[in-house]
Amino acid sequence: MNDRVDLFKLGMRRLAAGVSLITTRDLAGAAHGMIATSVTSVCLTPPSLLTCINKSASSHDALAEAGIFCVNLLAEGADEVATRFSSSKYRDVRFAEGSWGELETGAPVLDDAIASFDCRVTSMIEASTHTIFIGEVVGVKLPDQRVAPLLYIDGAFARCALPA
Repeated sequence: MNDRVDLFKLGMRRLAAGVSLITTRDLAGAAHGMIATSVTSVCLTPPSLLTCINKSASSHDALAEAGIFCVNLLAEGADEVATRFSSSKYRDVRFAEGSWGELETGAPVLDDAIASFDCRVTSMIEASTHTIFIGEVVGVKLPDQRVAPLLYIDGAFARCALPA
């Protein structure tokens, strides 16, 4: 790698981000999931968000073909869930634990998420090694009480205090 790429990576590691579990269900009905920190809102009308996924990720093709995904925002203390969905060695048992449901699209929804956004893909934009998936939000699930988010910064999970 060159200095610019290395410095870019080091700099971006300093940007604290919420940890999101992106889930989908392939055309055969099998569940797929991965961890992402590259999630953001796009617009309110219609409600839309985007996520950037590496083309080499095991969930990429399933998401692209099915055209659905759910963004599950992980709560503080969900480190084990994040680890299970970020390592290929746990691929076969990713959905074995936890309580799972569905909203409108059929993409898996983690019941313990602090928010879940069920989406239908409206655009896919090629961006070098990644695809930017833009999804219209067709369903939202929120817990009854506010819960602190799981954050990721400098290569580690971090905690965030909720404002009073």
